[in-house]
Amino acid sequence: MDLAFENPLRSDFSMTEIAGRAGITRQAIYQKHFRNTKEIVEYLRHMTDARINALFQQYDPCSGQNPFDYFAYNILPVFYQNRRMIRCFYTTSLDPGWHSFIQNIYLDWGLNNFNTKGKLYHLSDRATTKLLVESTNAIIEAWLCQNNPAPAEEFRKDFLRLVKVPIYELLTVKGSL
Repeated sequence: MDLAFENPLRSDFSMTEIAGRAGITRQAIYQKHFRNTKEIVEYLRHMTDARINALFQQYDPCSGQNPFDYFAYNILPVFYQNRRMIRCFYTTSLDPGWHSFIQNIYLDWGLNNFNTKGKLYHLSDRATTKLLVESTNAIIEAWLCQNNPAPAEEFRKDFLRLVKVPIYELLTVKGSL
């Protein structure tokens, strides 16, 4: 991750560079069954997502709990705990497929757990769920990519306010009262 932060436009690093930064030999990396940077990134991606996905699977749509409330109380803390790695994925080219990966996983989860009101806006359930997932992803990215993001317990209220407020109300025109 340090290499990626220092070289945010690069998506591939040599095993020699990685080993040198980690203070280990290239052979030690190969012994962990990583043949290249892509395999390391895949491992980090899935390691990061495994815990989050496990929590998503614990959500019970029959509970009546709004998925955003569940997300705020159960998922945000895990994102915060993994904020450095997630920030790396959002702000560097280390994992060019990160956004698509997140979108696809949570779109499927949303389709299985949401009833949407998209038809009121001439949108299919899939299009509405995609909008909700992308909006939530944008909030997480904006939060964790700050220099010092607020801890999840503090950000929880702001997250819930952001998902409840119409986007229209998030801005005013410069120079207007």
